Amino acid sequence: MKTARNENTDPSSSLGRAIDVLGLFSLETPFLSVEEVGERLGYTRSTAYRYLKALGDGGLVASMSNGTYGLGPRIIELDRLLALTDPLYRAGKKVLGEYFSDHSALLLHSLYGDQVLCIHKEGPDQIVHKGKKITVGRARGVPLPLFQGAASLALLPFLSPHKIKETYLRHSGNIALAGLGGDWDEFRKNMTSIRRTGYATTHDQIVSNMTGIAVPILLPEDRRLVGSLSKTFPTGSTHYKSVEAVVLELRDMSEKISVEYLRASRRQSAAN
Repeated sequence: MKTARNENTDPSSSLGRAIDVLGLFSLETPFLSVEEVGERLGYTRSTAYRYLKALGDGGLVASMSNGTYGLGPRIIELDRLLALTDPLYRAGKKVLGEYFSDHSALLLHSLYGDQVLCIHKEGPDQIVHKGKKITVGRARGVPLPLFQGAASLALLPFLSPHKIKETYLRHSGNIALAGLGGDWDEFRKNMTSIRRTGYATTHDQIVSNMTGIAVPILLPEDRRLVGSLSKTFPTGSTHYKSVEAVVLELRDMSEKISVEYLRASRRQSAAN
């Protein structure tokens, strides 16, 4: 068991602790008791209850009938608000709808801390290949490790040099396990190589027998990174004969998304 943390009245500390509590909820643990929250975060029972109550008052968690807590209705309201106002989501949804295919899925991603979050999927939930159905393992709200999958590897090399070095120092062990470099020089060379080619390709990393190809989404004015776009399809699919052809298609889409992103951002600013 973790040692109970001392109480702190600093508002920033309280906010951080409340966010820590929210971070405990997942597909594996959708419901938690006060005791479980205290155990996992090292809080006393009274501290765990206090943060759950505060989150409950804000609608971010809700008390269940069996004494546990789950995510609250305010989350749904915020997700709708985000869908209506997020310029990347709005741009991606508008552009990618023109490229629907039964043979692949297009996935739009945003950087979220040390994870990459899927914010929109265009395409089927399952793809039929050689008579078998393959489930696409990605949908809105599904996070990915920063070092796994084409969508992640299309983002990482385009971060600032300082951020890339900082990321390596925090995650050198995971970077080595992912085969991205056993030391800083090797990792830096791999990132430089991906940045130079402008795309990333992976096979069987997220879903078996699936290939992913991804490109960064960079704004046209200052080349600022805002996300990544990937296409995933069955490995060996006859619908995709070359990586180069898929990359050209993805780059065309990403450029359209970046233009729409700016338009959406400007409309939002004008409305305010």
